[in-house]
Amino acid sequence: MKPEKQYLLHDLLDEQRGDRREATLLAGGRILRRRRWRRAAFQSCAAVTFLALAVFSLQRMTAPRSPVLNAVPASSDAVQCLTDAEQLAQFPDKPVALVTLEDGRKRLIFPRPGEEERFVHRL
Repeated sequence: MKPEKQYLLHDLLDEQRGDRREATLLAGGRILRRRRWRRAAFQSCAAVTFLALAVFSLQRMTAPRSPVLNAVPASSDAVQCLTDAEQLAQFPDKPVALVTLEDGRKRLIFPRPGEEERFVHRL
């Protein structure tokens, strides 16, 4: 007997054929669901990654804003002005002069080179 006829006879006379067919269909459905889930997860991750890159590049392209500074009025108790003698007393044993300019401002003058850089720090 040819093998094709044998397979046909086994298929016709097999009593567990329905059970095997149902098991095969269930296994195939599980595999297809997994593939569908993986494809959807990959597409979602790709979309989120693309969106994150777009947002990041837009942030980098915008010019940085300068910080907003709020001017808070100082209370009269916090500000103390130094007298001329107190300012000169800040530099004992150093040659220092206090000069009043034409516009009324006062300025310390250091005759030795390099001392102004050591003692005066501008903000």
